[in-house]
Amino acid sequence: MQSAEEDFVDLLDERRKDCDLMWASRPIKQVFPHKLPSEYVFTRKQAIEAVMADPKVLAAVHAVAAVKNVSTEIVLGEAHDMLQEMASKAHLPTVRWLGLLITKVLKRILISIRLNEGMFFRLKHQMCISQVQYIYAPTHRSYLDFVLLSYILFCYDMALPNIASGMDFYRMKVVGEVLRNTGAFYMRRTFSTDPLYKEIFRSYVSSLVSNSDRAIEFFIEGTRSRSQKTLTPKFGLLSTILDGLFRSSVPDIQFIPISISYDKPLEELLFVYELLGVPKPAESTTGLFRSLSILREPFANGHVYLKIAPPISARKYLDWEIRKASALSPQAKLPHEVTKKVAYAIIDCHKRNTILTPFNLVALLFNHQILSQPGISYSLQELIRDYCWIKGILKERFDATINPTPSSLFSGHSPLDADRNEVIESLNTHKDLIEIDSEQNLRLRSRHSGISQLRDIKGYPLMDQTLRIAVPAINLMIYVNPVFAYLSKSAITAVSLDSKSEEASVKRYSVLRSLLSAEFALPMGLSETELLEEWEFAKRLLRKSNSPGRNNYDQDDIKLQSVMCSLLVPYVASLFVLCKTLTQWENSTECAEKAVVKECQRRVEQALYEQTSLIKHPYSLSLDVYVSLLSSLVKCGNVTVDKNCIYKPNKPSLQAIVNDLEGILKHLPSGSYISISSTFIPQETPSPRAKL
Repeated sequence: MQSAEEDFVDLLDERRKDCDLMWASRPIKQVFPHKLPSEYVFTRKQAIEAVMADPKVLAAVHAVAAVKNVSTEIVLGEAHDMLQEMASKAHLPTVRWLGLLITKVLKRILISIRLNEGMFFRLKHQMCISQVQYIYAPTHRSYLDFVLLSYILFCYDMALPNIASGMDFYRMKVVGEVLRNTGAFYMRRTFSTDPLYKEIFRSYVSSLVSNSDRAIEFFIEGTRSRSQKTLTPKFGLLSTILDGLFRSSVPDIQFIPISISYDKPLEELLFVYELLGVPKPAESTTGLFRSLSILREPFANGHVYLKIAPPISARKYLDWEIRKASALSPQAKLPHEVTKKVAYAIIDCHKRNTILTPFNLVALLFNHQILSQPGISYSLQELIRDYCWIKGILKERFDATINPTPSSLFSGHSPLDADRNEVIESLNTHKDLIEIDSEQNLRLRSRHSGISQLRDIKGYPLMDQTLRIAVPAINLMIYVNPVFAYLSKSAITAVSLDSKSEEASVKRYSVLRSLLSAEFALPMGLSETELLEEWEFAKRLLRKSNSPGRNNYDQDDIKLQSVMCSLLVPYVASLFVLCKTLTQWENSTECAEKAVVKECQRRVEQALYEQTSLIKHPYSLSLDVYVSLLSSLVKCGNVTVDKNCIYKPNKPSLQAIVNDLEGILKHLPSGSYISISSTFIPQETPSPRAKL
């Protein structure tokens, strides 16, 4: 029986009953998470003054003035301008009016917003009595993420946090200042080469950590996950936040991981094209108004799920020796290993608390059907049967949370009827991707909109024929990808089990796990004991029976292994293409990231149409995959990179990987989206635009 903290409520249920204006203008006694004496709480003006008086900032000002050969007053003016651009505000009237507007929009586009309210109340109570700083650390799957979190905090009379935001939003006319009034503070994407900005940003974040009574919100993945998988963490802002604890400015920092899942992200089709190399449209106020077209169809984006996890205390990651180093030397720096451990603790918590939607399971099963039995139709009845099967396995063996339903919505239907209703509702939400034909079989829609005519494509200019096949295939895969939060290790294990001996299987698992570590946000550097424990645990999850024995698998287990292997097909194929491309790279051609991923995309397109090719899945056209795989190859030492970001392949080691991957691919499901493309339902789709 689940605890009260695991019970979900629909936040929109009450909003559909009440007057939105009266609700948004209600009396509010805000709860401020960081309990500080009033004299220690900085206003915006005081925070700016404190940064300008910071000795390290002043030292940077003098250094820059000397380098530029200008007076310090000029550089101080530049520093002050940077802070005015950066610093957030808190303006409750703005929050109220936005709350009213956002309520109207969310009630129109969503069926529900489901939240584990019990955990939220527990956190709210804890914030009222503790004296630590809190950091909201949500996943980042859509621009809607920070809107939703702020909306939820407003619903529960919580002060909105200081929200780390990109400069794209700052540049939006009117919108930039409106967001600043709700707590947004702006940061440039990169500033490692600007010592003054770097020092100002560090000092400003430190003031938020130690002297703001509001929490901080940031996305540890750094950017939206267009693939809808968990991304490897970014350490820069996290390290700056942790520095406040390292310097004893606060007694503890509590990170609150929040996993957000969408039935259908607003940017769904836009993400597909970005993965293929089409540049993201610039955020603009005009684009925001255009995005209001989402209001045309009610409830078109289905449900949104937020699962709040218990806080992670950063203090336990700083042992006595680390604290002593800080006390003994003002120049001491927080060890990177501490930042890395905290980052992966948050990432792992995100994964454990990922909520899978019914369509994630539908996409998983349909993708498996296409790869394992491409010439055979998949009926709605078969889908519902398989859905019940895979849902049971994911919940029982992998402890996955799937479509948590508020108790107020329990209908008394049998489990089979409830599962059928989940499938039907999810297919209705995604009717522009999958359609049930007159014979009750599933068919993909061809969603390509002719966007290939755009310029400045980051990758290889793909044929229109390829895009007509790739767009729906990749669209489907971005709904498959969330299951990797639970299945990545077991999927790698399933692929590795084909080796001739246990020792060979473990070795293959170790290699594949390392090479796919960036793709699935897996920490590296495991000891041999830790690796073997992980292997044994993942292997047990693939087997229903707990009895020992290498071949002790029943029919359900064999089917599950086949599903797992289908999951990894595009990733193993992409790794194969990348390693082979690098082994054949001519020394006369500069081996830069852009050139490598472009060449990989060209090779995949060519291979997709060759009957004897091992490359079958259009998702291998995704540029993001090659970027993350390159990162892993560098970490594993198979590729080195110089100061000019030019790669130097270790061709013998890469060739060994190519040989092993070729053997793996020959045993993986070999169905092709190309072979079923004639069954795609034609569909005219408007060009995707930035949603927010």
